[in-house]
Order: sequence, then structure tokens, then C-alpha cells
Amino acid sequence: MTHSIVFGGSKGLGRVLARQLAGRGDAVSVVSRSEPPQAERAEGASYFQADIADAQATRAALDAAIQKNGAPSYLIFCQRYRGKEDAWAGEIDVSLTASKRVVEYLQDKFAVDGDCGIAFVSSVFGDRIGEGQDISYHIGKAGMGHMARFYAVNLGRKGIRANTVTPFTFLKEESKSFYLNNKELLGLYEEIIPLGRMATSEDSANVVAFLCSPAAAFVNGQNIYVDGGLSLVWPETLARKLKSI
Repeated sequence: MTHSIVFGGSKGLGRVLARQLAGRGDAVSVVSRSEPPQAERAEGASYFQADIADAQATRAALDAAIQKNGAPSYLIFCQRYRGKEDAWAGEIDVSLTASKRVVEYLQDKFAVDGDCGIAFVSSVFGDRIGEGQDISYHIGKAGMGHMARFYAVNLGRKGIRANTVTPFTFLKEESKSFYLNNKELLGLYEEIIPLGRMATSEDSANVVAFLCSPAAAFVNGQNIYVDGGLSLVWPETLARKLKSI
């Protein structure tokens, strides 16, 4: 059975992804800072509590996951820094240092047979500068993208692929009501996104699930945008459209 390990799989996109992977038949191990309520868990998934920034606790959780579900085929990073301390140190530690530590700990523990891969969930702020997030978030997400490219080259000979998924703002369970109740903002997104709607958690989860499957066996080192085509639109075109010029 395919074993997929998901960091940050108790909330948002990670939770939807855990449900999808379990639904397709994977043995899913979710590693998160806190164990979610039973009602919010993906049916059939196993949950292991560990703060990814805590190296010892994370190794113990990974060992327990492997002992229960076998050697992993897929490793997915959906975590993000949510602390209130030094944002710079915390973001770099959680997004980059901890991810590096996990990959290096597991690189020789992946399944010997079959397709194997790593997926990093990044953000458009990894490539662009936007409001609402400070420099640490931008740098952390940018670093995840380059980390994926590095591992794509250096772990390829081990049969381990590495890719990045970059979602745009999307509707998730925790924030869906905010956008649905803000008709003006929702209408703005519907106007500027070429597909004419906001993304959902499922849209990004579908792409991650594809990359973590044999169907993507020759996809390596790529960054796939899940933004409905918005990143293709020239900013001047957007400005003229919004200003009705």
C-alpha cells in the first residue's frame, strides 16, 4: 500500500489533501502540532503529534508512522509558521530548516519499489511581493520552491521526485464564509481570474495528489501555479480593466 506523509494535514488545504489521499486508498500519516478533533480527521488516516520545529519529536513521529504504515512513497509539506515570537527565525525554521531536516532524515527510508515524490506547498508570495505578509513569509515560501528544485536534482537518482504547488487565494473551510459574505471582494476575484471563480482547497489538493502519484512519474523540479490563469494577466491589463479604461 502507498504510504503518504503529510505535514500540516490537520487544517486547511492539508486536511482536504489528507482526505483525498486516504480516499484513494493511501495509508496516510498526518503529522501536526496538535491532534485535530475526531470529527475533523480524514477517515482512515493516522495522526501523529509533533511540532515540525522540534527535531526529536518529529523523528519520533516519523518513526512511529513508518512502523505503522511502512516506508513512505510520498512526503508533503503543508505546514506554516503560526507562532508569535520572532517571525523571521520562526518562519525560516518551520518552512526551511525543519523541511530540510525531514527530507534528509527520510531520504534513505523511502519505499524501494514504485513511484516516490516530495511536494512542497508554497505561495504566490514566494515569487511575488504582496500585502498582508512580512518579509519572512515571502522568503520562506521562496526558499521552499528552490529547495524543491535542489532535491529534484539531487534525489532524482534515488528515484525521488520533488515539486512545488503554488496556490493563489482560495476558499477553505476556515475562511470560506468571509469571502462568500463579502460580495464585493468575491466579485473582484471572479472578475480578474480568467476562469471566473475563486479556487477551492480541492483545486490545489488535486494538483498535489497528482504530483504524488505514478501519473506524474516524469514530472520533477516543477512549480505548478493553481491560480486559474491570473498570473498570466499583465498588471496593466488588470489595472485598465478594474478602472474601466
